[in-house]
Amino acid sequence: MRKYLFLTILCLVTGLAVIPFNTFASTTIEISKVTPDVLRQNDITIITIKGEGFQEDAELDLGEGITILSTDITKKKIKAQITVDLDASLGKRTVVVTNPDGEKDEKKGGLRIKKCKEDCQEPVPFAGNPIPIHDKNSSQYRTDCSSTSCHKSILKETSLDSSIMTFHVLKVLDPDISKYFGKTPDKKCLYCHKDTDLIEHSAGNIRRNVDVSICHYCHTKGNIGKEFYK
Repeated sequence: MRKYLFLTILCLVTGLAVIPFNTFASTTIEISKVTPDVLRQNDITIITIKGEGFQEDAELDLGEGITILSTDITKKKIKAQITVDLDASLGKRTVVVTNPDGEKDEKKGGLRIKKCKEDCQEPVPFAGNPIPIHDKNSSQYRTDCSSTSCHKSILKETSLDSSIMTFHVLKVLDPDISKYFGKTPDKKCLYCHKDTDLIEHSAGNIRRNVDVSICHYCHTKGNIGKEFYK
């Protein structure tokens, strides 16, 4: 008891402070889980990496042929918008996260690339008549709005702040958000684009392709819009 009392008095008199040994130690970084852990060539998707010790501006490396477009990083989770090249090499990949302080962790075999199964082509602009494929009453109506020949490129959108993914990306690719807008690509699109006017100078909707009356759903405080207001 006297020993601790003496140490306390010594600190008060000399102005010394007792600092825990690990105060300035780096936080240990660890990757525990990657979801999904299987991707296909030509995919555009969002993956989630869970773990510990991730720092702001940490770098994510998934190997050659995979491009990271944007990353939302917290201490325990990284959410990344990525694209997989059509000719990306198949097999297992090592997932590497490197913090700005140089500390890094890797998960060998944390990701696996499989052969492209559908929509396996380079982007080719749609050359037909766009009106019937957008008309639900037409036999030519298509539900694959985000296919390569249509609007897939919109899933590569990025915002000025790379930590905030765009609305289109989250609405279509993020399972936690997309579930509110429908199960199929066309349902997700039609939630906002209820009456797409494809005829220029039409007197109908004056080419207003979004139903502004539903904007409050994402722009109301406390709703899913929190993803866009960080």
